[in-house]
Amino acid sequence: MESLPIILITGFLGAGKTTFLNNLLAHLRTLDKSTALLINEFGKAGIDKDLVDSRGEAVYEVNQGSIFCVCTRDQFIRALDGIAGHSPSFDLAVIESTGIANTADLGKYLEAPPLEGQIDIKQNFCLIDAANFHKVFETLPAVRTQVGEASVLVINKTDLVDKNHLTRLEARLRELNPDALILRTSYGNIDFSANLDLTGSWSARAGLDTSPPEDIFSATLVEPGLLSKEKVRRFLERHDRSLLRAKGFLATDEGRLFIEWVGGSLYIKPAGTDAGVTGTLVLIGYGLSEASLKDEFRECLL
Repeated sequence: MESLPIILITGFLGAGKTTFLNNLLAHLRTLDKSTALLINEFGKAGIDKDLVDSRGEAVYEVNQGSIFCVCTRDQFIRALDGIAGHSPSFDLAVIESTGIANTADLGKYLEAPPLEGQIDIKQNFCLIDAANFHKVFETLPAVRTQVGEASVLVINKTDLVDKNHLTRLEARLRELNPDALILRTSYGNIDFSANLDLTGSWSARAGLDTSPPEDIFSATLVEPGLLSKEKVRRFLERHDRSLLRAKGFLATDEGRLFIEWVGGSLYIKPAGTDAGVTGTLVLIGYGLSEASLKDEFRECLL
């Protein structure tokens, strides 16, 4: 049996992985590839799957932790083993990791049964948030590991910074990974025809990390009632020093909205009519207490 080609997408929270993924899937459809998609989220509720423009791709999920952390290793291996052994066989699989994943662990998983010999990672794309990378570079080792392990570094959101900033950022990335191809873009758009290589092979450099993914926690807040948009805004702003990321679909006094907190900034936009998981907000950050946050979030009800 031939090994299954894999494309891996990594990058810190809010770097634009899901937008990049949608662009990649659109390109793969032009190649008429049957594709399996494995999405990992650091939270109990799947939000990303509702943001992915999947049109026929088989979608698998691993929630509640990093797929590269020992805490969800078995769940990840079962999912990927099922993808590799699927009948009829997939032409390709794409893995979108959580933003705090330690990608060095994956190589060790693939060398052991039951995955040994079944899959072959062709490329490891790491998305870099041009505007916010400097905020997490020094404090989060997983970010440096993601960069150091990548075969392609995609500097995203270049429209938000100037050329001097980009030059300094690229120099820092080169120090961490002198061998990777570096691409600059906005909205996750790259030329996949020129930069997607399904003939190579990626392998992790570092060894297995059995520690939890940093001192980071996730809280999943569920409130199906009608919420005040302004109260939700104030709720998130009160926790700005603790939050790394927040996202979800909520029913509010101004309609169904998609809420996203990235890099200390809050983005709110109308949710599409096909948006799912309404009434769920996933928070990722330091020292989060789900119980106290639930009580506080309930106060956002109208």
